[in-house]
Amino acid sequence: MFALRPSEKSTSSLLPNILPCRIHHDGAVNVSLRHWSPVTDEKNPDLATAYFRGRKLRGRRVTLPKGYHGVVALPTEKKLSPPEQNSATDASDHNNVNTRDDDEENDGDDGDVEPLPMILETQGTFSHLMVWEHETVPSADDSFVKGINEWIRFAEAMHSDTSQTESKSENEEPQIES
Repeated sequence: MFALRPSEKSTSSLLPNILPCRIHHDGAVNVSLRHWSPVTDEKNPDLATAYFRGRKLRGRRVTLPKGYHGVVALPTEKKLSPPEQNSATDASDHNNVNTRDDDEENDGDDGDVEPLPMILETQGTFSHLMVWEHETVPSADDSFVKGINEWIRFAEAMHSDTSQTESKSENEEPQIES
């Protein structure tokens, strides 16, 4: 499990790029000169053109849904300190140790203690990201473009209160996309 902590230094607003390639490296790179310089389209500021290793890329800016933001974070060696428990809580927990229903299976996990969460340090945040494709602008059906909104809606449906979801869906007309 992970715990997210703000950086001790100020964090910046970033614009992540999803490139149509795989880079088989995940560490630091000693770069003296950057060759990434996307040019925003004059007619539509949500579109851009860039060249990566001589290949033309076209990009589309994707905005995260209202109320959401992305976080770029780095792992640290630090762990979250355990929560302090008072003696009243300990006593009440001690009384409820064996309150399982008879039909529940005993997995042998009763004595296991969850490991403390590792701390991730925030390096920056974002509310937009750029999705790139070779030669053409990514369409609305692009897996990354479509996936961002679909996964967020799916997560909301999974974690929302069912009574709110049902009343909301009863009051709204179904929307059919063509």
